[in-house]
Amino acid sequence: MKKTLLAVVSIVIIVTMLLSIYLAIDVEKNLMIRRKIVSILDPTEMVHQTAKVLYGMGDDAIIDEHSDWILQKKNDENRTFINIENLKTEWISSHYDTDNFILSIVDGRHHIQIDQLGNVKVDFKLVDHRVEIIQLDDSYYLDLTALIKLPEGEALGFYEFSYHSGDSLVIMNRYLPYRVYTSSDEIKVFGTIEALTNYQEKHYSIDFLYKLNNLFNKAQIVDLIKNKPLYLFNLDEKSVLVVTNESVYGIVDNSIYSKSTIIEGKKREVSVINKEVPEKIVMTWEAVYSYNPDPTTIPDLPNLNVISPTWYELSDAEGNINGNPSEAYINWTKEKGLILWPLVSNAFDIDLTHTFLNNAISREHFIQALILEAKLKGYSGINIDFENVYLADRDALTHFIAELAIYMNQEGLVLSMDVTVMGGSDNWSKCYDHEKLGKIVDFLIIMTYDEFWASSPVSGPVASYDWMLRHMTELTEVVSKDKLVLGIPLYTRVWREYPREDVANQIRTKSSAIGMAAQNALIEKYELKPIWDETDQLYYATFFEEDAQVKIWIENAETISAKLDIVNNLNLKGAASWRRGFETEDIWPIFEKILK
Repeated sequence: MKKTLLAVVSIVIIVTMLLSIYLAIDVEKNLMIRRKIVSILDPTEMVHQTAKVLYGMGDDAIIDEHSDWILQKKNDENRTFINIENLKTEWISSHYDTDNFILSIVDGRHHIQIDQLGNVKVDFKLVDHRVEIIQLDDSYYLDLTALIKLPEGEALGFYEFSYHSGDSLVIMNRYLPYRVYTSSDEIKVFGTIEALTNYQEKHYSIDFLYKLNNLFNKAQIVDLIKNKPLYLFNLDEKSVLVVTNESVYGIVDNSIYSKSTIIEGKKREVSVINKEVPEKIVMTWEAVYSYNPDPTTIPDLPNLNVISPTWYELSDAEGNINGNPSEAYINWTKEKGLILWPLVSNAFDIDLTHTFLNNAISREHFIQALILEAKLKGYSGINIDFENVYLADRDALTHFIAELAIYMNQEGLVLSMDVTVMGGSDNWSKCYDHEKLGKIVDFLIIMTYDEFWASSPVSGPVASYDWMLRHMTELTEVVSKDKLVLGIPLYTRVWREYPREDVANQIRTKSSAIGMAAQNALIEKYELKPIWDETDQLYYATFFEEDAQVKIWIENAETISAKLDIVNNLNLKGAASWRRGFETEDIWPIFEKILK
């Protein structure tokens, strides 16, 4: 018996030695066996995950820096507070006036204002309800529990997962889409990226597997999930943040991302508002400075259906408006069957605009005064022309337009807004959030001109065809085509280039804007023979005058017709021209091509 046992032991030892030698030679087989051992053993250790407040914002999730305070409020008072910055979604705009301590929330249907005492206004009307706002460091927190007790607050869509004391608190929005994965196999949820990385090394790192004691190390996890939905949020290229319906959150390998599906959010109810709008817009601006024109002297404007006199401007930081409307002009538009959208500007005053946009009381005063004026005068709409705005005020500008749109819609008034093309300078182009504005206003009128501006160091056309086409094509990717109106210049610039006396082989430029009649007179005076530029779709002429070379890119019926092709080719809503009085009489008939 002993001999038999000794023989068996000897065989085992010999086989083990041979196997060890074989595995020492065949590294791949060695690692495969070790991985198999790891997968069989796969020891885990549950660790406590610190409770946090997490906002699920579609593809992304935010963990609140003041989670402890929020959870304490939740446990002590059963109230949920939310950082006001996390109220913002694709359809919700919010702005906090730090001078007057007023929070403004707009969701496309209603306007909610909450002051420092918790008083609430809905659409400028005080309601019998209180919502507390508390400041923590530089952040402001809103009592979400109280807010959603308002019908207009509940309609914002925020809700929270089931909560028990000591758990994390998860806040979601029912209108947002979420990526979800449910597995029939157990999924390990890790508390940190480091814990996930250690686990991955255990399975895949050669150095890790070579150390035999590593095979028995326990993976530190916060939960094992099986047959339960996991909500997935972006984290990094190797891992994703996941959340369960029980408010457990953690980190898993991103391999599950490709297996997940997107659950669309609940559809928001959007009211359909009937407004007076032509099928295709042919619009022009009437430049009114000190005096209104005598309507009896205005010639026929065939094909025109919308006109926008520059009657109003923001006059001070309190939101007062200066106006110069003309009763005779209003009556003339009615006689001619023209739709009237008076323009309201910010006087192009960047500092005035900054103060105004960031003051909730001023914005309210402005909006109420403007709506009242539009109703009293019988306007069909308003054209907003806020130019020269700080890039830092981009969101404040968008929020102001969102507020204004609420009240314009309630009165059935058309809201159009003039903006420049995307790109360009901070205060003249990048200050506009074209995509968001395009969803708020009825029409976005693109000032597709001043490709080469008045003080440009280089001479060039006001609006070449290829430049306009490129920018409008870019805009169609972020704004619905049926909201885009192409801006067309009815003027050009006469450029004079002088040799610089302070720098060798350099020139300085000087320009002046002129209308088509003055342009044609210049061509006739100097007996110019313009040449056609196929790329720019413009005529070009040059001549010398004393010590300057004069250059001019010519606008006429042919060049305007080419620009209108952009409207048809991109299926835009229409065209708007700056301005009446710059054109020659052969221009207006051309606009018929976009009305057909």
